[in-house]
Amino acid sequence: MAYSRKLARAFRGAGFCCLLGLSASSNAENLLDLYQAALNNDPGLRAAQFDHQASQEVVTQAWAGYRPTATFDYDDVSTTQDIVSSDNTVFQTGSTTFPSTTWTITVTQPIFRYANYLRIGQSKAELKQADAELINAQQELMVRVSEAYMEALASRDELGFLQAELNAARKQLEQAVGREDAAIGRKVDRYDAEARVASVEADYADAEIAFNDALEALYEMTGNEPGPLAPLQEEIDLVLPVPTDEKHWLQSAAKNNPQLVAQRQAVDVARREISRQNAGHYPTLDAVWRNTNQETQGTLFGGGSEVETKELLLRFNLPIYSGGSVSSRTREAEARYYSAEEELTRILRESRRQSREAYWGVVNAVKRVKALTKGVAAQEATLELRRAAYESRIETAISVLDAERDLYSAKRDLSRAKYDYLLNGIRLKALVGVLTEDDLNLINNWLEG
Repeated sequence: MAYSRKLARAFRGAGFCCLLGLSASSNAENLLDLYQAALNNDPGLRAAQFDHQASQEVVTQAWAGYRPTATFDYDDVSTTQDIVSSDNTVFQTGSTTFPSTTWTITVTQPIFRYANYLRIGQSKAELKQADAELINAQQELMVRVSEAYMEALASRDELGFLQAELNAARKQLEQAVGREDAAIGRKVDRYDAEARVASVEADYADAEIAFNDALEALYEMTGNEPGPLAPLQEEIDLVLPVPTDEKHWLQSAAKNNPQLVAQRQAVDVARREISRQNAGHYPTLDAVWRNTNQETQGTLFGGGSEVETKELLLRFNLPIYSGGSVSSRTREAEARYYSAEEELTRILRESRRQSREAYWGVVNAVKRVKALTKGVAAQEATLELRRAAYESRIETAISVLDAERDLYSAKRDLSRAKYDYLLNGIRLKALVGVLTEDDLNLINNWLEG
């Protein structure tokens, strides 16, 4: 966190203007820089990519249940035989020891295995689910990087506004002390200024923690200590969602939200699992070819032999009772299917709420930015009037301090409104599954440097 310590010293020493000059320099990191770093280093996305890679094997494994299998068995046996008793007078007593070898090649071709047939369709549904989950992970990464970046900028703005407010409060305190020493001011003005300085210093300490935490969020995804961040320009294009019909976005989210798409496939997988488990009651039919060679060096009755046997058979198996395991696994699959359906309902409702929240977040942010821009101008004019009135001893110090607080509060609100506008736009597109790197590039064009 060396950058954070340098930043704090810059605030306290050279001032916030120097920091902004550094941040806007040509070597500042922008949103796309950090996103590209996160693409290669974010553990969440990399885990999703490996999960997707693993899921691609399920179709091959499912088809293997209907492909032939071949096995080779080899036995090398040493046999010792003793005649304990015999009604044959020729072999009343005797013993012998001899070796024998046996090898068998078995090829099995499934002809009817209903559970394996169902598994093929289920594996395809699992692959579709994995595709949707990977898309969702990619879109989530774009949202997470954007949120962390905007939060870092907002926290840095907060530090700047608090530093400016702190400087103004300290200046007000100096004036109050000077007036009190000159016997032309009130003691309460000094106390008010001292209290305000202490309050802003406490807020500044909290803002430093928030800023450091935002930088850590970026490190968590990129694996690199973030450098100076390119700030947002003063003027950005504020446009409403296109189309402006809220129902369009709600319907698109209900249909195309990657998380919903993945969960619908999960429901399909769970539904197919019921049939697959129930197929344990069905018979199976296999074609089997077996070639066996047995060579014996001797026997108790003399002489060795070598026998080769070739067999071609149909193997029919009818399960009758397996201790209730098939019925139990079927009931388990049914319960998991109903659970998946309920999860789908939850995600569908959540998606509706989130898409509506993001849509109105964009709409309201446009209104808030316009209103707060006017509010900041009005607060600046109010502060100038109150400062003049204080110089004329018409207003007290607390009125000036309150005006300064209100001004920087309005600036903070304006700053946040701009970031909310950008983030809600990104979230809305992610919820309907259309967020791309081009959207990040659009925001990147609004950054300085």
